[in-house]
Amino acid sequence: MEPYAEPMWDAIVIGAGPAGATAARRLSDAGASTLILEKQPLPRYKACGGGVPARTLELLDGLDISPVSEGYVETIDVSRFGRHQFRKTSERPLAWMVMRDRFDQFLTELAVESGANLRDATPVQSIAEQDGCYEVETPTGSVGARHLLAADGATGPTARWLNIASAPTRSAAYEVEVAAPSAALEHWHGAANVDVGYRPWGYGWVFPKAGKLSVGVVTSPGRGRSIRKQTDRYLSRLGLADADVLKVQGHPIRYRRSSGEPVASERALLLGDAAGLADEFTAEGIAYAVHSANLAAEAVLTSDNPASAYTQSVNRQIQPELDAARTISRLYYWCVTTWPWLALKTSKHVNYLWRAFFRVMRGDSTYADELARVPVILSPPAPRGEMSRSDRGGPPAAD
Repeated sequence: MEPYAEPMWDAIVIGAGPAGATAARRLSDAGASTLILEKQPLPRYKACGGGVPARTLELLDGLDISPVSEGYVETIDVSRFGRHQFRKTSERPLAWMVMRDRFDQFLTELAVESGANLRDATPVQSIAEQDGCYEVETPTGSVGARHLLAADGATGPTARWLNIASAPTRSAAYEVEVAAPSAALEHWHGAANVDVGYRPWGYGWVFPKAGKLSVGVVTSPGRGRSIRKQTDRYLSRLGLADADVLKVQGHPIRYRRSSGEPVASERALLLGDAAGLADEFTAEGIAYAVHSANLAAEAVLTSDNPASAYTQSVNRQIQPELDAARTISRLYYWCVTTWPWLALKTSKHVNYLWRAFFRVMRGDSTYADELARVPVILSPPAPRGEMSRSDRGGPPAAD
C-alpha cells in the first residue's frame, strides 16, 4: 500500500443520503475524523417517494426538518385501480414530504457543521483492505480509514467489493414527478393515495409536494419491464396523463429477509438500502436508513469488534420490524388480490387496522408490537412471482 498523501481517517462514509449523512454527523459529533464521499455533485436528485415517516424525527433527536419539508400527510386515500374506496385520517401527521435533493443536502450540511469533511462529485473506484485499514481509490487519489461505512444504496458496489453482499430480494419501483394542476394539488393536500390490486403484489402512490405530485408504482421484480406502462395507466386514472413530467426514474429496492444475511465484515458496515433495510409492506427505507446510521456510529465509537456489535444491534432493533412487516405484507396483499372487495370492505370498516398502522408510522408503536396484539395470524402462501430470478441472485428487473 502506498503512503497516503493525507492523514488516516477514523471513518470514511460512502454516500451522502440519510444514512451516510446521519452516520457522519454522529461520528463527527463524537470527535471521530470523518470523510464523506458522494459520487454525484450535491444537491442531486434521488428517485424516492420522499415520504419521511414521522417516527424518523425521533431517530434524528427531534430534528426540525421544516426548512426542507414540502408538506405533510395525515390522510390515506385508498383506491383500487384508480377507483376511490375510502379515506382514513390520523390525529397527527404520519409523514413529512421532502424532495430528496434538498433533504439529503440538509442532512449533509449538518454533518459538515459537526466537523465531517465532504467530497462530492467523487466516485469510489475501488476498495482494498490491508493491515486492518481500508484504502479507497477515487479520481483524485487514495484515502485511507480505519472504518468504512457503506451507504451507497441498493445498487452501490461497495458491498460487492467487500464480499459482504447478500443479494436480498428486490422489488421494482418507478416514479414520476409531475407539475399537477391546482385542482389536483388541492385534492391531494395533506393526503397520500395508495392504489391497490396489483398482482402479484404492490401498489401505486401519490405523495403531495410543493407545486407538484410524486406518482409511482412499486411491484414485484418480475413485473419490472411493464412497470412504466402500469405507471402511465395509473397517471391516466388519476387524470394526470397530460400533466407536465418533471422527472422520471426507476430503481430497485432490496429487502433483508434474515438475520443471517450479512451487514458487516471486520470494520466495514452496510447501512440503509445497501444492507436491504426496507420494509416489504410499504417499501419505505428512510427511517431504517437513519436507524442503521445511529447503530453503525455507536458500533464504531464503542466496540473493538464493530461488525459484530453492529450486526447484533441490527438483528435486535431493526430485523424484527422487517420480519413483522413482511408477515403483514404477505397477509395484506394475499387478501387484497384474492378477495379484493371483502378485503377493502373490511379495511374500510375495521378502524383498528388503520389505528395500528398510524401508530407505527408516528412512532407510537412498532410492526412487531402490533402483530403481537393479533391472537392468530394465518400465514398465507407467498404470492406467485414473489421469488423471481432476481430474488435468487440474478439481475434486477428494473434499475
